[in-house]
Amino acid sequence: MKRLGKILLACMAVLVLLVAATFGTAWWSSERAMARHFVVADPPLPPADDSRSDHGRHIFETRGCADCHGLRGEGRVVMDVPPVRMVASNLTSGGVGGRYDREAIARAVRHGVGHDGLPLRLMPAIDYAEMSDGDVAALADFLATLPSVDNDPGQTQIRWLGRLLYLAGRIDLVPAEHVDHAPRARAAPAVAMNADYGGYLAHTCRGCHGADYRGQRVPGTPPELPPASDLTALDTWRDQDFLRVMREGIRPDGRVLHPLMPWQAFRTMTDEELGALWLYFDSLPGAPTARRG
Repeated sequence: MKRLGKILLACMAVLVLLVAATFGTAWWSSERAMARHFVVADPPLPPADDSRSDHGRHIFETRGCADCHGLRGEGRVVMDVPPVRMVASNLTSGGVGGRYDREAIARAVRHGVGHDGLPLRLMPAIDYAEMSDGDVAALADFLATLPSVDNDPGQTQIRWLGRLLYLAGRIDLVPAEHVDHAPRARAAPAVAMNADYGGYLAHTCRGCHGADYRGQRVPGTPPELPPASDLTALDTWRDQDFLRVMREGIRPDGRVLHPLMPWQAFRTMTDEELGALWLYFDSLPGAPTARRG
């Protein structure tokens, strides 16, 4: 019995050491990632132009910016779950707005890099990495018009579980690690109701629906929440069904979309934009040919 007791104690000691080593590695690796400095040297954006601010507002409202940062850019707690407390900053001059010029805004949006060169935590820059210079410039012009809001939503917190998930590759804590930071200008396809333009718009959907749009469990969300849908498998849908889902949040079978799907952010897209998105998703490998009528 004494020998068995010693063996059990030894096993427990090894287990404690393994757990401690795992937690230590998770903490060290996440801290190291969040302290990394990134250099971004994209060509300058087009000059500021007040006439673009309306288009910038449209981008802010329909690409998910307002969904996280609030309609006034005031910032808010987006998610507070065991892995993380995710906070979207106050983008007005009452928050971080004063620290970001137009080029810094572009770096934050397309590269996930802050004004100080450090990575922004959980900022879904991969979804916006290919946003055109014109669209980013319009967004920056709009943000410059936001009235100051006195609101401090707090700071993003990465908890132990979040750090372990980062170590396991299950949470994209530092999206800047996966963005191409090579200097380059970006242009958008011509605005038209076609799959080419739809593909440009669809980049915003990748963070939830996956890089191939085939659906996935949204990174960082609790297990009780449903996964994002496979957008290449809308077999029984027609174009009117897609428009209704995006405008009203109601599926063809009458079910209401789960609140995780921010359809309210997309419902103010133009018919041309939504039509282009539909044509793009319908053109993906595995999707049937376009169903019209």
